[in-house]
Amino acid sequence: MGVLTSVLTVIFAILCVLLVIIILLQADKGAGMGILGGAGQSTFGSSTADIITKITTFLVAVFMIGSLGLSILGSKKTSSLKDKIFSAEDKPSGMIENAPVPVETDKKSEK
Repeated sequence: MGVLTSVLTVIFAILCVLLVIIILLQADKGAGMGILGGAGQSTFGSSTADIITKITTFLVAVFMIGSLGLSILGSKKTSSLKDKIFSAEDKPSGMIENAPVPVETDKKSEK
């Protein structure tokens, strides 16, 4: 399970970088309100904003599902200190405990 977590973490990091790049590519909604007008939005055409918005929505959904999945995998892997302490009490300590010593009787006195 450690290999799966490592591979998913690398894919998640690449997803994060792509998400940042896509968000930075989006045009500001108030860009057309300035003195120069909205000339910047017509550079790529009118449908480009719709495509970037759909890509952003998809990447955000995958980001949320990925972060939830990685957190579930991480919680399954780690154990708490409380669990380690209580499981250590159940195990034998490794010390020789005081066992009853058999009493040797004198064989001469029995005869």
